[in-house]
Amino acid sequence: MNKEVDYKKSIKLDLQAAFAFFGKYLFRYFPKEGYVQLSSYLVSTHDTEGKITDLKNNHFIDNIVDSEKVFEAMDRIADGAPNATVVLHAKEGTDAYRISLSSSEFDKEGKTTEAVGIIEKLDHYTNRSEMISALGNNFHSIYYVDVDNDKVYTYRVNDEVRVMFGELLKTIPGYTQLITEYASNVVLEEDKLHMLSELSVENLRRQFMIKDTYQHDFRIVRDEQVRYCRAKIVNVSGVGELHKMVAGFSDISPEKQREYDRIAYSDPVTGEDNYESFKKKIRDRRESGYLLSMDIHSFKIVNSICGVARGDEALKWISDNILGVIGENDLAGHINADRFAIYCANDDISDVIRKIETINLQLQKVSDALKIPKILPYFGVTRWEPGKKVEEAYSEANFAKNRIKDRKDVLYQVYSQADTDKILEEKRMEDDFYKDLKAKRFEIWYQPKYDPKTNELVGAEGLVRWRDSSGNIIPPGRFIPLFERNGLIKVLDEYVFRTICECQRKWQLEGKKIVPVSINLSRASLYFESVVKRYHDIAGRIGVKTELVPIEITESAAIDNDNIKGLADRFHSKGFPLLVDDFGSGYSSLATLNMKCFDTLKIDKSLIDYIGDFSGERLLAHTIALAKELGLYVTAEGVERKEQVEFLKNIDCDSIQGFYYSKPLPVEEYEKLLG
Repeated sequence: MNKEVDYKKSIKLDLQAAFAFFGKYLFRYFPKEGYVQLSSYLVSTHDTEGKITDLKNNHFIDNIVDSEKVFEAMDRIADGAPNATVVLHAKEGTDAYRISLSSSEFDKEGKTTEAVGIIEKLDHYTNRSEMISALGNNFHSIYYVDVDNDKVYTYRVNDEVRVMFGELLKTIPGYTQLITEYASNVVLEEDKLHMLSELSVENLRRQFMIKDTYQHDFRIVRDEQVRYCRAKIVNVSGVGELHKMVAGFSDISPEKQREYDRIAYSDPVTGEDNYESFKKKIRDRRESGYLLSMDIHSFKIVNSICGVARGDEALKWISDNILGVIGENDLAGHINADRFAIYCANDDISDVIRKIETINLQLQKVSDALKIPKILPYFGVTRWEPGKKVEEAYSEANFAKNRIKDRKDVLYQVYSQADTDKILEEKRMEDDFYKDLKAKRFEIWYQPKYDPKTNELVGAEGLVRWRDSSGNIIPPGRFIPLFERNGLIKVLDEYVFRTICECQRKWQLEGKKIVPVSINLSRASLYFESVVKRYHDIAGRIGVKTELVPIEITESAAIDNDNIKGLADRFHSKGFPLLVDDFGSGYSSLATLNMKCFDTLKIDKSLIDYIGDFSGERLLAHTIALAKELGLYVTAEGVERKEQVEFLKNIDCDSIQGFYYSKPLPVEEYEKLLG
């Protein structure tokens, strides 16, 4: 019996010796009692105590950098975890240890009462292999860095680096020197300082206070081509400290190219095709179809009321619903804001219209689902043939769509040849604008204003006319809306103002009668912060008092401008009288009269035409009486008949402008009135 016990003991000792041959030593851990029992072989060969009761204060733990990992593993085992493994690093030198625990006995509650453990010392190369696994298989050059001793050990080097450094790899310098030499040799000049700063030991210490990995992308030059690289640093010292780390470097140019392609062709809001992708896919089509431009009525209300994030969510839903309606061979893309483009690979316009109507119905469900204001789309439709420029077709669809943007009772508009003619005409006008401006083909005509009581000339309004190279007059209604859309109206407004100032100065020097000549200022010009100073400076340089060049602002523009009071104050501070134009043209409100921003109220022809109708005359009489009570000078526009003049004179209207007295006159004819 004793021989059998001795035999089993001998086997255990031999087994422990075999483990020790591979650098592994056995122990047992008793969580409830809180102690560790070392193997008899370990006790006999290392002259140490067999039982360790003070787990947090002993020679082994005192020599470990990241000892807290041991106690975390023990806690997991005590709670019943089947296994736990940690890798630890010595405070001095490059020694590292792996401790593995496996629960072997449990109590009734499932807590571990005894666990078997193995402690193994990892040699230098084994240690590096363990840590390098954290980098995966994606890095071409990998180094193990002993930060404390400023030593770098090569694990893997790609061919380019091997050729570059040659024999230096056998005696690699310290980490900082290695990075500096690498940057000096291959990193793109504009990326060098940033790369060295990001990968410096100082910055890595800061980064590793809160995480154990850090990466930085930079560019290098290889074979006279710019390549994208990534450095990934793994801290193996434990969060909050930096003693040892693994650095991996890899060429990520293919990944970057895929990322750029995704950014270039994918819309960040919807995740689907953007305009560039949409155009690219259509160009590859060999069948004809229809291109649609889609917009949403007043979508900015969704962003204002519900927030931009909700608005983006709505755009994603809109995109998904469009894709759910269109056919397998159709395309859709998000252009920007609330604008979408759709391509229907179909020759049947009725089928395209059915898809438009279905999309409209589907988008109403989006409003209900997201609890947002009603989504009301409107569409422009144009024909597309292979070989036709997508941009040209999209412009046509946009043009058709914009014709109905103010009509919520119309869902779509199909582009026509007449639209093409209009686009071509507008393009010609845009191309000729600056040339004709320089050639003074934009003429200022003057429509006089008369006092109805004395029939005396008391003022005029400056009106712009465009005479083309053939000598024909282009009506303002054809070019003013275009210039308001494309921004040229600001330049034209300033040209008109300067020309009138120059004429007023000329007439002064000639001793002619001088009356104020008002200038219409478009709503677009009102939004430029410097407009008041700019106009004041122009009048000052020419030598004309600002009271002789009053500014006219339409009532609708005044109401739409939130800062009209401040703007009016700035004009008044520079001596400009202000006139509110088109009062009563369908937009008026009593609030306009009470703005206290204007000096003159210009009654629109639509109210003047009420003269002869009892109710209309009462409305007009009360409007003028109220304006006079508020201290406003009143001018009536569009007066054409003698009975209108008599009525206005009787209700104390200050001045009259209209065909009864004079149509707009070219400058030569107007000058005769001043003589």
